[in-house]
Amino acid sequence: MTATTQSIQALSAVEWELIIVGAGTAGMPCAIEAAKSGLKRILVIEKSQNVGGTLHWTVAHMSAGGTQLQKARGIEDSPEEHYNDIMRISACSANPELTRLATEEAPSTIAWLQSLGFPFDACCPTLVYGHAPYTRARTYFANVQRGGIVLLSLLLPEWERYIRCGAITLLLGCTLTDILACDGCVYGVKVHDGSAVQEHYARHVVLATGGYAANPSFFARVTPYAPPLYSAANPTSQGEGIEAALRIGAQFHGAEKHNVSLGGIELIPNSQRVDIWSAWAMVSTSAYRTTRELYVNEEGKRFLNEDEVNADIRERAVMRQPRWQFWVLFDEYALHQSYAEHQPLVRQWITVAMVKQHAALGTYLRCAESIEKLAAMCGIHVRHCVETVQRFNTNIHGIPDEFGRTTFPAPLHQAPFYALRINACALISFGGLAVNTRFQVLDIKNKPIQGLYAIGEILGAAATSGHAFCSGMLVTPALSFGRMLGKQMQENIACTIPRRRSVQIPTLSLRA
Repeated sequence: MTATTQSIQALSAVEWELIIVGAGTAGMPCAIEAAKSGLKRILVIEKSQNVGGTLHWTVAHMSAGGTQLQKARGIEDSPEEHYNDIMRISACSANPELTRLATEEAPSTIAWLQSLGFPFDACCPTLVYGHAPYTRARTYFANVQRGGIVLLSLLLPEWERYIRCGAITLLLGCTLTDILACDGCVYGVKVHDGSAVQEHYARHVVLATGGYAANPSFFARVTPYAPPLYSAANPTSQGEGIEAALRIGAQFHGAEKHNVSLGGIELIPNSQRVDIWSAWAMVSTSAYRTTRELYVNEEGKRFLNEDEVNADIRERAVMRQPRWQFWVLFDEYALHQSYAEHQPLVRQWITVAMVKQHAALGTYLRCAESIEKLAAMCGIHVRHCVETVQRFNTNIHGIPDEFGRTTFPAPLHQAPFYALRINACALISFGGLAVNTRFQVLDIKNKPIQGLYAIGEILGAAATSGHAFCSGMLVTPALSFGRMLGKQMQENIACTIPRRRSVQIPTLSLRA
């Protein structure tokens, strides 16, 4: 590429009709729909070496009310009831306009996925308890574990068709560094390709760069009350799109509504990384397995009813503990009984022998011949921990304890004893850019920044879930909003009023 500099009308140098930064859950559908609507010069910039973004990581739970799949199972539902349920779960902390838009569009998104041949599990729609449950069965997922990869495979044929015909041009390995703006109007982006800085011009720029849940410094800055970040997010979730938008006056909000995911195990010491596919403990709800364990904090004290079904209650209880961590205590009998019932505590540890192998490492899972030794190994208050286990062992007759627990399968008294450290972690980020219902990014005065749009996790999970986890309300809005924005870009471009101000900008030959 070569660049020359000349004084021209700012927008007369536009090479692209539309630039989309981020080729993931929202960015890919946006580009596809924009190309379908007639745009022929779409530039998509992706910092990874492949497309898909968090689709490579997510289970891809989705939700919608009033679908044909529900009707086929005799489930009466509607977008309005879906909206009301989200507001109930989030205590009205979700953005009402965006949430209503998302729930109204969700049935069409599910129907679109059906038309693509998405392999919905036979149980769908269903209730899930990994999050606070809806009042109706309206959660959907694939009949395989990695539903995000399945979804990506269904997007690729159309994506590649528009790549081949030239409507979409894809740049891989390019990280957004700045958004180019003049007089409150966006006219392009600046990116780094690993060796040099490039500038690309368009009147309309869509940010679909994802969240910041893998960036400890950004997380600490916007969530100062939280302990150091344990991340389960896509490593590329660094928040560059948010940072670039903030530099031109965009409004950021929602980080104060942060909530945690439970089950993370730090396999690599001091990495502060957890992986839902490598080791994830079943501690977010008791709906799917008999709880044979005790949960204690570093003071050696219990802090919730281990039989609690509602994930939201459990998440908030953990966030009241030091460092948002706790230990799961169990004995040899509980270990063997869990596997006899096909209910392992960690779903990826498929045999008792595997558990013992992990315990032998002596880091995240520890083992000792007494509760005293175990507590000392883990840095748990020894006397309190011993007293906690003793109290539990004397109450095994179904009498509710001080936390309301009524299920006591067996006392913890058969050595060896085990303690598994669980870290509350960030799977997604809750803060994001403020947008209106046309997905225009708003400045700190709630005015649209002309030519700048945002979709996907860059809006923050709080936009459509508030301070809670509402099942399916991240992937579904990302798909829906991406498709909606792509369809409306032709109209947006047609309505653009060129600026009259002349500026000095480099003109890049992007097709060289």
